[in-house]
Amino acid sequence: MKIERMRDFDVTVMTTAAPPWLTGPAYLSLWQACGLAELGFRVAYVVPWVPPAGQSLLWQGQVFATPQDQLAWLSAEIRRMGRPVVPALFHYRGHASKFLRSIVPLEDVFRAAPPARVHVLTEPEHLCWYPGATPRRHVDAETVLGVVMTSYDSYIRRHGGPAAWIGAPLVRQLHRFLIRRHTDWTVPVSPAAEGITSGHPVRLGRVTGVLPDYAEVPPVEPGQGGVYFLGRLVWDKGLSTVVEVSRRMNLPLEVLGEGPDGDAIRAMARDLAAPVKFLGPTREPWTLLHRYRVFFNPSLSEVLCTTTAEALVAGRHVVLPDCPANEPFKAYPNAHFYTDVDGAVAALSLAMTTEPVAPVAARREFDWLHACRTLAGLWGNAGPELPAR
Repeated sequence: MKIERMRDFDVTVMTTAAPPWLTGPAYLSLWQACGLAELGFRVAYVVPWVPPAGQSLLWQGQVFATPQDQLAWLSAEIRRMGRPVVPALFHYRGHASKFLRSIVPLEDVFRAAPPARVHVLTEPEHLCWYPGATPRRHVDAETVLGVVMTSYDSYIRRHGGPAAWIGAPLVRQLHRFLIRRHTDWTVPVSPAAEGITSGHPVRLGRVTGVLPDYAEVPPVEPGQGGVYFLGRLVWDKGLSTVVEVSRRMNLPLEVLGEGPDGDAIRAMARDLAAPVKFLGPTREPWTLLHRYRVFFNPSLSEVLCTTTAEALVAGRHVVLPDCPANEPFKAYPNAHFYTDVDGAVAALSLAMTTEPVAPVAARREFDWLHACRTLAGLWGNAGPELPAR
């Protein structure tokens, strides 16, 4: 007779980043943890702890002296966001790398996490950079799944030089190995992640969603203008294209965000006399979107960009480069695509003069609780069942 081991949690959601860092993995993992908890699962949310000296590399303002301070703030932030259930919070030690512009785990995340039937790893290859990370065969869980949402080798390729043709293939092979070593299967959030998950079991489903606040943004008024970019201020996000298009069109464009390349990007805008206005970061972008008609997101660094989904759910036009990461957005009539700067100008011009279609499909398909139900459905019998409501 099989003896079922009792565990404190049904699911752990482990992440490479967490608020107050305003980055995609931070909020995707947070929403998944809160959503699964709201659905009735016993959820633990496992986040990196970076000492105060490294926190300033990731975010401005808030400094946490201890891990307990960060977890207390995060608990309060979840409540402030209106989420009805706060998952249990845990941490692992990390280091903020200025060179990598990322958090490097300094311990085995599987040992830092509490026992659970299912481990959900946001960016599994990144979480397992730590050389001593426990292999899957020694992890006491029914399922370990990875949500793959970053293509690190594509970052390297865009920088060119020897690193592009030597480093990028090596990184891709390393990440494929880490995914195979530490997970049972993965969920790539868009076709842009397929190269990383090649050769490993994959399950497909829309596991990304947005907060319901975006569906409450007032619709675009007839004749309303306003174009914005929202994201981290790094060159990889396509900020040079933002500045160039603003200059060519003499189009006032507002940038929401901050990041390590912010000073250089602002200098470029000044030098080119581009009418770009930098407004700084915001933790509640849905409160600002009523001012805008179009979201311009030229980033090629995403696997699937949450801010694009947010804009679509808010009923805004989005203007995007035509690339594998943006394939999922082609199903929505308010999405416009381009292949070069001239095309971006044309797409923006069209979006500025066309009334957006009511975002019925986007609101249904990017609903965050629907995404969490989809995620729970993917692990099927190899994990806890969706609790009855």
